[in-house]
Amino acid sequence: MDQQKMLANELSNMLTENKLPITIEEDIHEICRGLQSGEISVNDLKEKDPFVVNAVQEAMGRINKHNS
Repeated sequence: MDQQKMLANELSNMLTENKLPITIEEDIHEICRGLQSGEISVNDLKEKDPFVVNAVQEAMGRINKHNS
């Protein structure tokens, strides 16, 4: 699975687990759709709202932890 799809899956998992602030929930749903469809790349996420950037960084950390 490529990095974009893994990130989308992990962000979705974090939403399900209520690990993300409710204020960015809709943004995360849009990001997940964009990552899955290829419309958004991981690099595009570096310029998002700081809360979104933190969520993406946390998700990447979780992915790396799972793959270790």
